[in-house]
Amino acid sequence: MAKMLQLKNTFIGAFAILLAYYGGVFLSAFLGLPIPGPLLGLVLLLSLLFAFPNIETHTTLVAQPLLKHMSVLFVPAVLGVGMYWSDIEANAMALILAIGGTTALSLGLTAWVANKLMKKKSM
Repeated sequence: MAKMLQLKNTFIGAFAILLAYYGGVFLSAFLGLPIPGPLLGLVLLLSLLFAFPNIETHTTLVAQPLLKHMSVLFVPAVLGVGMYWSDIEANAMALILAIGGTTALSLGLTAWVANKLMKKKSM
């Protein structure tokens, strides 16, 4: 009985993650948005988790093994860096500025939002 319940919870979690992913890809393509579909899918998943907090445990069952072995998922990206090394060298300064700027912006925005949420929670 417990195995059946865990299987059901895993299925619900996988369905939620895949629904968010493919929903984001569909919305991005259908509406012609300049936002990548997987990124839009993450926003949809976050919205799902806010709307239905009880599915968090279900999505954790599916996402945790993937996150544990995330380094394996980056192998194609690392190999791509080797293939395009001459392009990377030619545009090194622009890449450094873009990566550094967006990292600083996203960290700053995250800290600001977290600060606002913490202040709101303590009230």
